[in-house]
Amino acid sequence: MTTRTLYAPLLAVIWFLLAALAVAQMRSGVPAFDRMLSLAAFALLSLLVATSRRLAPSPQVPLSDIASDLTLAEEMAGFGRWSVDLVSGRHGWSPAFCKIAGLPPETPPDARLLERLLPDGLQQMHTTFHGHRHDRDGYVVEFEIENPKLGTRVLRARARNVFSPEGVAEHVLMVARDVTDEYTRVARIQQEKHDALREAAEARRIANTDVLTGLANRRSAMAALDRAVVASRLGGKPLGLIVFDIDHFKAINDTHGHATGDRVLAEIGRIAALQARDGQCAARIGGEEFLLILPGANETAAAGAAERLRLAVESGTAMAGIPAVTASIGHAMLGPSDTSLTLFARADAALYAAKKAGRNRVALAA
Repeated sequence: MTTRTLYAPLLAVIWFLLAALAVAQMRSGVPAFDRMLSLAAFALLSLLVATSRRLAPSPQVPLSDIASDLTLAEEMAGFGRWSVDLVSGRHGWSPAFCKIAGLPPETPPDARLLERLLPDGLQQMHTTFHGHRHDRDGYVVEFEIENPKLGTRVLRARARNVFSPEGVAEHVLMVARDVTDEYTRVARIQQEKHDALREAAEARRIANTDVLTGLANRRSAMAALDRAVVASRLGGKPLGLIVFDIDHFKAINDTHGHATGDRVLAEIGRIAALQARDGQCAARIGGEEFLLILPGANETAAAGAAERLRLAVESGTAMAGIPAVTASIGHAMLGPSDTSLTLFARADAALYAAKKAGRNRVALAA
């Protein structure tokens, strides 16, 4: 039997096997990249099968024309063939693969070229082949090559073993394509997604943060207080709230200017942040007024936190190189009928009671 009469049935068998593989993958959860690779390889071999019809024993069809048709089919599909003799270690590839690799057409794959083309991956490729040496089904091989024109490129290949009559894998046949651009697109999309998430998180942070002090702003603080009230009700734990402001702050602005007033506010924000424990929320809620949410704190703990805060403001500003200030502080405990708004109103009323009593003191809400 001649080579011509053998070639067409062989391609028909390959076509049938790849068709079955493609259908099976379409019905399974195989990743899109692998499905695309399998279907494209199937399309390529379909073209080769169609071309093989010209292999009938007819002297009018030159073999050079057939080879040209096969190369054209590969180029149209964006694939190149690569074969490896596992016994001798020899490699072979098609002109279409030379184009993918950035090599002149018909460049033979000698050892020196392979080392240059796969400086870090030749041994890895053979290790992969060894790991799949018993596979009767096709499998995916992925590796990098050094394209002399384009630099490092990522290739993905659908590979299949050819076995001897004794069942030993003797050859590996691969249909490979360059997937670098796909990886680049995926990486770009992932980076854009990461950047968008980061920008959204930063936007949320800015929207919820007081720019001058770095503390939570009023909107964020009231939302946190709402959550703390709900958690206290559900968990059956106490909730304390401290509201305080800077005594005679208007005089600071009038005497020293607004820039100095801003420095005072920033220092109070720093002190409040240091006084807040894990799970507590310190916030600037407007002008020179601040609050501190104390989840889980009973009345004694809340009173102690308020007194520590008062002392920290008095001593801390005195040593900070700014006009020394004091703070009037009110605190309240969540009652059975309280909402977040009524709890805040009670603590705020205690703050003004502390001011009326002489400032630089702590008052408990009624």
